[in-house]
Amino acid sequence: MTTKPDPPTVMAVLKVLESKLSNALEEAKADPTNLMQDFYVVALTAVANFLEKSDVKNEIAHKFIELASFIQEGSLPFLRSPKAGGRTYDSQAFWVPRAYPVVGLECILRSGKMNLRDAAKYIAKKYPVFNRLKRDSSDSLPTSIISWRRYYNEGRGYEYVREEMAKHYEPRPPDEMFEYAKAFLQKAAKIVAQAAL
Repeated sequence: MTTKPDPPTVMAVLKVLESKLSNALEEAKADPTNLMQDFYVVALTAVANFLEKSDVKNEIAHKFIELASFIQEGSLPFLRSPKAGGRTYDSQAFWVPRAYPVVGLECILRSGKMNLRDAAKYIAKKYPVFNRLKRDSSDSLPTSIISWRRYYNEGRGYEYVREEMAKHYEPRPPDEMFEYAKAFLQKAAKIVAQAAL
């Protein structure tokens, strides 16, 4: 922990966690075909959110998201040998942080300061740490960011991630939106730099 969180804040976040876990368990019990998979995904994600809001080291919270992603995908790669060859699907452990440059890109576009390509190039040049999120290190970061935007715009990935992304798009004056994008990207770059990917 970097700073000691305020006890009332932790208790409030803990109440939210308990509520999410209870609701998820009741939904899982109501759907016997579910086999608890959705419950574990929701539960692990809620625990990760709790840890993040409690100022626990980001790497720890990220591991809970990673495990939730593997369960959602029906794949626990650490329980079996990796495939010898062939392209595999990137887990949500990569897709969640890829939302960060997409949010920045979207905010820049909404500010009207740059077009799609220029905004993606700006992000790639200013925040090269996002190269960590690419599947292949030889891929172009601007092209990757645009591809990640398309992924989310197609409604793929976790719904809660898309909902969190949308919260950043509230209308603002153009200059304010651009400054918001820069501040968001600076924060996101620090998170990605520390993430265990």
